[in-house]
Amino acid sequence: MVEEKKESAKDIVSELNKQTGGTKSIVREYADIFSGKGGSDLKSDLVSGDMPDALSLLKTMIEEKKESTKKESKRKKWNFATSPHEDFGKSIEDTYSAFLYWARVKQDRSQINVSKALRRLEAYADWMDDTGSDLIEPKLTSNSVKEAVQAWCMNASYSREGELLWWCDMSRVNVEKIKKEFPPEESLRAFVWYSHAIMYDENAQKNGMTFVYNVNKIKMIDSFTMMPAKLSTKLDRLTIGVLPVKMNTMYLFESPTWVTVFMKIIGFFMSKKMRERIVICKGWNKVEEMIGLDVTPENFGKVKGQLRLDVIEKKYF
Repeated sequence: MVEEKKESAKDIVSELNKQTGGTKSIVREYADIFSGKGGSDLKSDLVSGDMPDALSLLKTMIEEKKESTKKESKRKKWNFATSPHEDFGKSIEDTYSAFLYWARVKQDRSQINVSKALRRLEAYADWMDDTGSDLIEPKLTSNSVKEAVQAWCMNASYSREGELLWWCDMSRVNVEKIKKEFPPEESLRAFVWYSHAIMYDENAQKNGMTFVYNVNKIKMIDSFTMMPAKLSTKLDRLTIGVLPVKMNTMYLFESPTWVTVFMKIIGFFMSKKMRERIVICKGWNKVEEMIGLDVTPENFGKVKGQLRLDVIEKKYF
């Protein structure tokens, strides 16, 4: 058995910055992503106890944003031209509603913080607009991403408590196919589509999401040849800092040294609550103890999962 190379924190951060082109410190990028910026309730926020009223108020606030933005290049993000909502049988109002569900007040879930929903929605609008033509040429649909989603071995199920579980298993990812057949834009499209499938899921909206990741001791260089660091960071911003789905927990299995060290570094910039949500698991028994084999995909990592057909595959593929 080949012993894993032990890199120092300095070496790891240096390599990560090199892979991102040095345009912005990778540590600062992830510190911003995990900061929870825009996710707090403010005293000046507008709150509503009725979903139709909250939706009407949000639409009014969006129009005010559009009218106060002079440059068309910045105003056009509110058109949501790159949104794939139609492929899911949804309207743009359904998208707004997803953000309102996310913005329910913790102390009283019947109350909706419309101002917080708007802040998150604007971050989403910025992110989606920044993708340019990648999501619309060709149009983002389930058929257009099916092969890439399957190559990345993404799965979804529901926990016993009703939250959505998003599974990714690097030991089953078709590395050769991703490297040879899919340009980075195809991986972007696959993850964006899958993120929207989760965003429109009722269980995810009501109960949040847990991400279960078998990192499979992947080497840093292998990780970056599959997906450039800049793209990986961009997608992490979408799933953690932009998507209107509460991240309950993130379980990491077989985490290599470079991932574990990097998570410790950015942990200094996280709140205690956020740090507690990221769990680096030492043994595979944790899957059965914390999640349950009945909702674990078959052949996930080194456990005998019993789930044969996941909820997203069943619904869209």
